[in-house]
Amino acid sequence: MKVHIAIIAGLLSLTACSEQQNSATYNCGKQNAVLNIINSSQAKLVFNKKTHLLSHEESASGNKYINEKVLFWGKGKEAMLIIEGNKLQCNIV
Repeated sequence: MKVHIAIIAGLLSLTACSEQQNSATYNCGKQNAVLNIINSSQAKLVFNKKTHLLSHEESASGNKYINEKVLFWGKGKEAMLIIEGNKLQCNIV
């Protein structure tokens, strides 16, 4: 009986972890950018009323997320956002 309870508790904790998202808001010039980490390979960026699905890419330091039009690289409380050719410096709010 104890084994079954432990297995069920373990599965419930995994389910809760998979649904949990990490979110951070950055000030980029006069606008805010919200980065939601979906899982280890994807993130969602909301900027200028548009949502961008980004893929995680290896980086020597910090976290880097990209797609065809967006590059978001953050480390600590600072980030760089390049979106449709425009480069913005960002700070966590």
